[in-house]
Amino acid sequence: MDRDEPNVLRIIDGDERSLARRVDLALSGLPDGSRVDHFTYWYTGRPPLHEATVSPPMDGGAQQ
Repeated sequence: MDRDEPNVLRIIDGDERSLARRVDLALSGLPDGSRVDHFTYWYTGRPPLHEATVSPPMDGGAQQ
């Protein structure tokens, strides 16, 4: 993913419950204070897509 934040994990899924499980799995390997942002893309004539971006804390997780 080409971004200024190379440690950002982007997860896209068509099922919200599946996305939640995948986000939980990603968070299990990251330090406390990691951030998750959720987005939903709505399209005419097709089911929505759900996205989550998961990123570690800004300080790199030094505060554990």
